[in-house]
Amino acid sequence: MVEEWGDPHVTWGNINPATGHLEKVSVKEADTINEDNTKITKQNGFKNICFLSPGTSPLGYIDLLDASGVDRIEDKHVRYDD
Repeated sequence: MVEEWGDPHVTWGNINPATGHLEKVSVKEADTINEDNTKITKQNGFKNICFLSPGTSPLGYIDLLDASGVDRIEDKHVRYDD
């Protein structure tokens, strides 16, 4: 599960494959997610909870985990909640 913390940045739209630009953009009102209202907690059954540095791709990190076969990757851009 991935959650984006901080001010809501929920933007929806379609990416035009020819131009690569986001079109038909709309913004969804969303609550700010922080440590007080996150759903990703040990109490909810999650393990190896990590926080990625701003600008680090969550999908890239997940792909790296899947390819490596390990549960955790120690890196300067990743902080674990132990």
